[in-house]
Amino acid sequence: MSDLNRIDLNLLRVFDLLMLEGSVSRVAQKLHLSQSTISHALSRLRRQFNDDLFIPVYGGMAPTEQAKLISPLVRQAMLLLEQSINSTPIFEPAQSKAKFRLAGGDYVELVLLPVLMEQIAQLAPDIKIEIEGLKATDYSRELESGAIDLVIGFEALGRLAKSLKTASIITEQLVVIAPNPIDSTQGVITVDSMRSLKFIYPSNWGHSQAIMDEWCQQHGVERHIAIKTSGFVAVPVLMEKLGLVTALPSAIARYYEQQFGFIYYPVASSELTYRHLLAWHPLRDKDPSLLWLRQQIIKAAELIESHDAALPRRS
Repeated sequence: MSDLNRIDLNLLRVFDLLMLEGSVSRVAQKLHLSQSTISHALSRLRRQFNDDLFIPVYGGMAPTEQAKLISPLVRQAMLLLEQSINSTPIFEPAQSKAKFRLAGGDYVELVLLPVLMEQIAQLAPDIKIEIEGLKATDYSRELESGAIDLVIGFEALGRLAKSLKTASIITEQLVVIAPNPIDSTQGVITVDSMRSLKFIYPSNWGHSQAIMDEWCQQHGVERHIAIKTSGFVAVPVLMEKLGLVTALPSAIARYYEQQFGFIYYPVASSELTYRHLLAWHPLRDKDPSLLWLRQQIIKAAELIESHDAALPRRS
């Protein structure tokens, strides 16, 4: 037989159908082609295999011994091709022991992860999740190589590569959180009351702080930053002991309210909202395991938003 590289798969399809149908006209009908096209394909097959393959007989075409010999192999090859084209990969979370690596900030660990893991524990108890902090990268290479499976970042951060697939998952409002009632406010932080407050600036929350800095700049307010911290852990204790406030997303405000009895206040501006983005690489857009995980993250985000909307704000 000739070199495999010279074999046209379309010719093998014609060969397979000729074995099944025994008629050039019926094969032409099956493939929606003319009889002359099928006859031409048969001529090419004969040259490729150096054999007549099919001989005209009364009522159709009969296979030669060579055709009968190769027919089972061609049939098996065609079936495998059809299965590979038509089959859809299946992910079974209940049986999976997959490990997923997510990049996200403290917000993900504190707010999203507990809700997400509660869902996963019920549906896929053996799945593992690893979280690493956000870095100053566009995450194109990390997602392409599989070093990271998904990224949860900020919509307006401007760092994620434009080539990535994204979905908005949580809309957040930036609020001011205080350990005690703020006397100078009527339930809303105004420009004047902002000037009188002393803030903790948690640098790991750089995006939310940048939004607040921009608001202050637009309104001519120089925010009084009493302490800058390198992380999140010490913030509640410092607030409680020193009477300081901080500006963080509303979901964190809910957490502070529940855990420490803190009070939060919206800022007198509709501009202080932003959305979290879920990002992944286009190469894995159809990956059934990642599709399942994305769906779980979106469900967890919806639960967080609905819970936040249902609870009344303390004042």
